[in-house]
Amino acid sequence: MDKYRLRIYLVRHGHVSYFDADKNPINPKFAQLSERGIEQIQQLAHQLQDVSFEKIYSSTMPRSIQTAEILKRYQNEHTDIQSFDDIREIRAGRLREISLDRAELEIKKAYQFHKNNLELFVQGESWSLFITRVLTWFENMILTADKDQNILISSHDIVNRIFINWVYGHDFKDVYSQEQDYGCLNILDLTIENQRVISKRIKLQNFTPYNLIKNELFNSAMDDVYETYIATQGFKLKELSS
Repeated sequence: MDKYRLRIYLVRHGHVSYFDADKNPINPKFAQLSERGIEQIQQLAHQLQDVSFEKIYSSTMPRSIQTAEILKRYQNEHTDIQSFDDIREIRAGRLREISLDRAELEIKKAYQFHKNNLELFVQGESWSLFITRVLTWFENMILTADKDQNILISSHDIVNRIFINWVYGHDFKDVYSQEQDYGCLNILDLTIENQRVISKRIKLQNFTPYNLIKNELFNSAMDDVYETYIATQGFKLKELSS
């Protein structure tokens, strides 16, 4: 077909603890869903159980794969999960190497990289290279789909924000306003004709079946990281002064 419709079910993985019991950071490459995170995705899976997915994609990170596996378990189809490194989470630098006086700018305000002239994400991966790798994968995927279909993408907070910004035509702009709570669902509708995207729109954004009215969900992802960083630094300073 020269013209086809894609409905993208874009999911952020469920809750993950990025710090251990002693408030030490866990390598994000290995972080897995918590019990709360598993419950969040199970609730979403109930909402999606009547949707048939022709394709299921995830990143190569465990929490993304786990999320896709839970969602797939509720499907009647035997669609394989395809995992891609291109849509892995953006790589941060080492939090302990960020000075206290720079923490608010580089951690809490990290998603306002354009406004604050931050070339790197938390002294790690380049924003421009990250956005390019994510959108290159996405655009290649949608332009080679070749027929009407529903596609599930199990991804990450910042990756989803980049996809949503793309729909709005804000490819390299700040992503602070595109909130993505744990275990949320977004629905993107695209129409492709002759290898061109002729229409794109958002039908649903940041839907969380486990908390429909976002009760007590005030923090963004980087707010949580910043607060943990400050608490950790305060504990270390207390130790040094005792």
